[in-house]
Amino acid sequence: MPERPSTADLNANAPDARDLDRGYRHGYRLFLGSHALNETGAAATLVVLPLTAVLSLDAQAWQTALIQTFHFAPYLVFGLPAGAVVERLRPRRVMIGADLLRFVALMSLPVAWALNALSLPHLYAVALLLGGAQLFGDIADQSYLPHLLVKDRLFQGNSNLQMIRATAELGGPGIGGVAVQWLGTHLAVAVNGLASALSALLLWRIPVPDAQPAAPSHGLVRQTWHGISVLLRHPVLRLLALSASLNNLILSAALALDVVFLNQVVGVTAGLVGFLLAAGAVGALIGAWLAPRLTRALGSGRTAVLAVPVAAPFMFLIPLTGDGWRVALFALGHIAISIGITVFNIMQVTYRQQVCPPELLSRMAAMFRWAVWGAAPLGATAGGALAASVGVRDTLWILAGALMVVAPLLLCSPLRRMRDFDENPSVGTLKRC
Repeated sequence: MPERPSTADLNANAPDARDLDRGYRHGYRLFLGSHALNETGAAATLVVLPLTAVLSLDAQAWQTALIQTFHFAPYLVFGLPAGAVVERLRPRRVMIGADLLRFVALMSLPVAWALNALSLPHLYAVALLLGGAQLFGDIADQSYLPHLLVKDRLFQGNSNLQMIRATAELGGPGIGGVAVQWLGTHLAVAVNGLASALSALLLWRIPVPDAQPAAPSHGLVRQTWHGISVLLRHPVLRLLALSASLNNLILSAALALDVVFLNQVVGVTAGLVGFLLAAGAVGALIGAWLAPRLTRALGSGRTAVLAVPVAAPFMFLIPLTGDGWRVALFALGHIAISIGITVFNIMQVTYRQQVCPPELLSRMAAMFRWAVWGAAPLGATAGGALAASVGVRDTLWILAGALMVVAPLLLCSPLRRMRDFDENPSVGTLKRC
């Protein structure tokens, strides 16, 4: 898949060039609209599906928790080969296919309910399909973005995607809850399914044609292994992946304890718990807004290296949370950490998009997804086990210290000597493979 022609490659005086540029800009707006529908729908589904299990099937807590397990299972099982699969296909068609799979999976629930055939295994199957659709759709959209934007607009493009995701995480669960309350679980699921169909329509209307993917020179296993070997050999990519994985391992352990910590240790009411947990999404919005501005002021390399180390000390505010005004420390800590993590994520995604040839983008996105999301269930399990041993507040202290240890990891990479990503050609663009 070729990247979008640079501005210098387009003759501004040629009508066909102006039409082409308008087509790319219109396509990017349609792409953002599709992304907004998908992210909001995914956040709402995390509320709608468990409520469907509880209200329609009288599911117990452990049965409801299995919905999350099935949703994230594709990341662990298919995460590595997914990139090689996407590279063999046209990315926009992959995204459209993922949307249509979401539509069919979600619409099967109200149909089954109407036929009095709804069951927990059916819900688990839907969660599994939704997780698989999100995995392949996310890999495809990260590979497709450089096709719509010139290189110097990737930072802003990725920031816009992060802002959409943060806004969805902030409002999506509330939308899902309100939809269930007003429409009932099954109509709420149907509305979510229709949103996926609309997303597919927006992607289909993008006027920029998909390029035919290059014929694979190797089999799927060898192609996947080649992507892994490229990642492990590259002095920046391997540390970006390791840093992202360790960050998520620690933060997933902390996030798994947040509700218990606030409700049982601090004594916060259930309503205030939801408000405080939204602080992370607020921080993500701020981080997405800050990222391109920090890039212009400090340079992309410095911003990537400093984002998490600057934010990490604020994690010590979380175990300091107490009653009264000290409840605000929890929100401040989560806002600061989310700002740092969001800025870092935008930097690492943009770096991959700049240094990887088009045929390697999907594999690299898949490996990062596997490394980051695969660490989430491991971190949550470890956090729960540690809390059972030493207590919730002490565990949060330990996790804050652990983040301080892993945060400066990128100082061991060539990025520490680079103001911008393209400053050192020796660690620049990878060769085509």
